[in-house]
Amino acid sequence: MHALSSPGKRLRTALTLLSGKLKVYRFEKLLPLSVAFEMVHLATLIHDDIVDGAHTRRGQPTVNALWGDHIAILLGDYYFAKTAGLIADIEDNRINHLFSDTVATVCEGTIMEMLSARRLDLTIQGYYEKISHKTACLIAACCKGGAILSEATDEEIQHLHEYGMNLGIAFQIIDDVLDYTEDQTTIGKPAGNDLRQGLVTLPLIYALQSQPYNGHHQQVQLLLSGEGSSEEQIREIVEWVARGSGIERSLEDAYRYAARAREALYHFPPSPDRDVLDELIDFVVLRKR
Repeated sequence: MHALSSPGKRLRTALTLLSGKLKVYRFEKLLPLSVAFEMVHLATLIHDDIVDGAHTRRGQPTVNALWGDHIAILLGDYYFAKTAGLIADIEDNRINHLFSDTVATVCEGTIMEMLSARRLDLTIQGYYEKISHKTACLIAACCKGGAILSEATDEEIQHLHEYGMNLGIAFQIIDDVLDYTEDQTTIGKPAGNDLRQGLVTLPLIYALQSQPYNGHHQQVQLLLSGEGSSEEQIREIVEWVARGSGIERSLEDAYRYAARAREALYHFPPSPDRDVLDELIDFVVLRKR
């Protein structure tokens, strides 16, 4: 199927399986959970592309670009529905509650993103609340779900949840940085795509806070107001943010959350699986796509 033809990183699958190996490894339970979380992620991407009016993702045409919004909505709903059977087969009420709460929280985060779009007054706190709900909570749930199924203690489950939450926040910050520093050949979408969608992210918030007024503030305001800007104006704003302190400050935040993820992970004794989870932290913050 087209939606599966560009697989992405499969980070959520890896996190679920690896988190479940730190204690008692129950692959027959972990596999359907990892697939269910990946399908939720895929469904949210399909729905995001509809909301954003996006025509490409990872360098490939989106479902809505090929078959229209109606088919894309139904396909996303189909993936959500299929996860219900996978979760039911696991036969664990803790997983049932974790999964339903996570899907609800992701939806809340998506609504937050839509309501905060084109708002120049979005605060840093508001930004973090949004990405914690929309992105980080799903990554945290993968780690927590793996821990639950591995018969971990409540304390160990909490440590893995904290690892995933902090990793997820760092992941989204890096995503938002790359939107200003990389191009379509690297990340599969044009630089400044968030700006085109009216999304205010951390690099832009920091840039507006720290850089002297030189006309770019007004350009950003006009763009976010929906009055429209040319591609040349968007490129100017992207370059202004990219060469200012907004990128550096955003990266500092990402590294700080990565350090918190590592601190939570190091409550577990050394093992090959912990080493891989540790390496995933570096992968998240050092990636270019």
